[in-house]
Amino acid sequence: MKRMFLVMAIAIVTVVQVSAQDGNRQMTAQQRTEQRIKQMNEKLNLTDEQETKIRELYADFNKQKYPREKRREAMAKLTADISLLLTAEQQTIYKQMMEQAIAEMKKGRRDKVKE
Repeated sequence: MKRMFLVMAIAIVTVVQVSAQDGNRQMTAQQRTEQRIKQMNEKLNLTDEQETKIRELYADFNKQKYPREKRREAMAKLTADISLLLTAEQQTIYKQMMEQAIAEMKKGRRDKVKE
């Protein structure tokens, strides 16, 4: 009985540790880019040309290593460059997407501070 309990406890601890490790994985820049482009394509119905140019913008952005104080400025430029490639209707939706993403990031930070 004790042996069975010990085996079960070890199994549970192992599963919890593996799950925790999976939760801590961060996406690579390429994975984030693919996720963003997929989301943009779903919501904005990008043309092939738009998708290619946006992919190039993200590739150029990801090649650079920006210091923390310059990163926000670089992100603003990337967002502006992407907006230039979009139609007026797409720009409206893209702006809403960005505002929602910013709100979610701020909410996430607040939640982390509470913990």
